[in-house]
Amino acid sequence: MKTLRCWNDLIPFGIDPLTGEACGLTYRILCDVTDQGRRVVQKCFGFPDLSLSAAWNRGTEQEPHTGSLMLAPEMLVPLGIFALLEAGCTEVWLSKDGTVAGVEPTDSPERVAAWKQAHAGEFARRFAYQGTARDRNVHVMTGRVE
Repeated sequence: MKTLRCWNDLIPFGIDPLTGEACGLTYRILCDVTDQGRRVVQKCFGFPDLSLSAAWNRGTEQEPHTGSLMLAPEMLVPLGIFALLEAGCTEVWLSKDGTVAGVEPTDSPERVAAWKQAHAGEFARRFAYQGTARDRNVHVMTGRVE
């Protein structure tokens, strides 16, 4: 199981929170993204062609930063859900306290069942790619996905 509780938990998924001082409203968080992070943001917002501002930092040689954007604090949950699903989690659970937890394919059914039982009263919602076209549904009349 993987859990996300704060912005720094998104770093392994390619979204690197830098500072809140960049926002003139002191509301949004400036984040650099890697290619992986860009794909998570694109999936979350439904933008196949997302244009980002230049990255503020280089990142690493293996995972260079490829752009930046400003994100409202409320975006942690939706980005966390898509980050976990895009990383291969079979389902993601949102707790009432805002914690996002993903079930990994390697998690045993017993472990998942025990985790769900231990946290039964805390769940707000379950997410999984179960649309007719993964994260989207096929339009019945036209067959369009996007």
